[in-house]
Amino acid sequence: MKGYRKIWTNTVPRLNKIMASPPEKPIGSIARAAEIGRILMRHGAKNLAGALGFIPSSNNVIDPREFRPAAVVAFLRDIGPVGIKLGQLLATRSDLFTEHWITAFSTLHDQVSPVRFADIEPVLASSWGEDWRNDFAQFDEKPLASASIAQTYSAELRDGSKVIVKVRRPGTAARMEADVRLLVRLAEIAEARSPDIARYRPVEFLRTFGRNLAWEMDLAAESRACERIGAYLDTIGVRTPAIHWELTGLRVNVQERLYGRPASSLGSPSGDPRVAAFAKSYANAVLRMIILNGEFHGDPHPGNVFLIGEQDVGFIDFGSVGTLTKARRDEIVRLVLAIAGEKTSDVANVLLAWAGEPKVDRDALAVDLDQLIGEFRGTVLSGIEFSQIFSRVFDLLRDYRLVLPPDLAILLRTLLTAEGVVRSLAPDYNIAEDTRPIMTELFAERFSLASARSGLKKLRGQLLGLSASLPDILATANSIAKSGYVPVQLDPLSIEQLAGLRNERQSLKGPLAAALIVASALLVDQSWLLAGGALVIAGVVLIRKS
Repeated sequence: MKGYRKIWTNTVPRLNKIMASPPEKPIGSIARAAEIGRILMRHGAKNLAGALGFIPSSNNVIDPREFRPAAVVAFLRDIGPVGIKLGQLLATRSDLFTEHWITAFSTLHDQVSPVRFADIEPVLASSWGEDWRNDFAQFDEKPLASASIAQTYSAELRDGSKVIVKVRRPGTAARMEADVRLLVRLAEIAEARSPDIARYRPVEFLRTFGRNLAWEMDLAAESRACERIGAYLDTIGVRTPAIHWELTGLRVNVQERLYGRPASSLGSPSGDPRVAAFAKSYANAVLRMIILNGEFHGDPHPGNVFLIGEQDVGFIDFGSVGTLTKARRDEIVRLVLAIAGEKTSDVANVLLAWAGEPKVDRDALAVDLDQLIGEFRGTVLSGIEFSQIFSRVFDLLRDYRLVLPPDLAILLRTLLTAEGVVRSLAPDYNIAEDTRPIMTELFAERFSLASARSGLKKLRGQLLGLSASLPDILATANSIAKSGYVPVQLDPLSIEQLAGLRNERQSLKGPLAAALIVASALLVDQSWLLAGGALVIAGVVLIRKS
């Protein structure tokens, strides 16, 4: 595995101490609900506050047209860290919001005033013990950065290693968990009272948002993601910080400090070939993480990416991570193939499946999809840019009010962020040039001999299972062919029960045929041959009955 793990003699006791850190005290919802109600009123959302039950009101209908971007952004900002993070996520949802909404959400920044070190030190003592300073040659108590979840500090270990210490702000977890619970409850009310809002599935969205936020607050989970993704990035020459696991836990992590120039400091394009090479390596890393690795850095903004040395790329801060399952990546490949192959129905099938198969005007959707595909007509597959495809697709989704799954929303944010970084550093760089070899690798993987072997291996297993039973099946089929009768074994009790339901002279062939048909349906996923055999026998029974 990339990096190193230094094992100290007190590692096990320290890990036990980290694992034993007490959870934060939960926060009740009643007082917080009243506070959010006052925030709504302060921003002129009296009708919404009444419809959500914050104030007495006879109007329980929520009208989305009452929402204004400036008021919603002010409301999210006043909620605090959860509202700010939610707004940042909404700023990536071009499939849901028009440009003026996206612009408004983009004004929410996750920069907050730092917590005093006197309030941070108890977290360190709880995680490492009262003598925690003995492990450091130097610890700068002035934070390098302060965000809504954690603050970071510069330090040096006793062995001379330069490190970054990331500490979760005290009380953060309890407050965020309470706010997410309350927002989910409000979304449930809104869904029940507004069909227009329900169409966008806000409850599902907020629950996913809450799970991702909980994951982001687990600093050990962030470190594990850094190692997993870092192991892949290392194969293409991209650096990530090594983790000091003996000092890392739920509320604190310690990682190698990478020295270099953050992309945010590289400034406007200057024609420097090193910057252009860095932009290309950065784009290549982002695309490969998404397309080939399936797990990727979810927020590769310029402050999280470094130019190390002449042109090497380094990624830090894996607090936000996106994951695409193989099935999801296959869907994306099918979408790209369908667009390149001008198969409108296939494009529609993928988009509607993502949106949960809502009722839409398929004819109108087909016309719009054909127009979209026309924009890429004549373009070779390797020359189609992912970000360009998704930008147009998301416009269409918004027009038809089709909602994307949350994992694809993170993908969108990552693509748009990466595109912005590359455009700012190397405007003339064509990201399609990087996409071509990656797509070639992807299709080679999908249609490789190894992939074919995997499918054949699965089929071989089914055939081997069938061959074991084949002599008995053939013998039974031969007997049926010669005699015209199907041997059936039923216990006496079952026969008595059937006789009680029907006249004693009624044939058992009808129930038997039905049972065989049901058996055929159950067997079809396991073996088409067995299923077909059962169906043929059922047909024979029915013919004999007539």
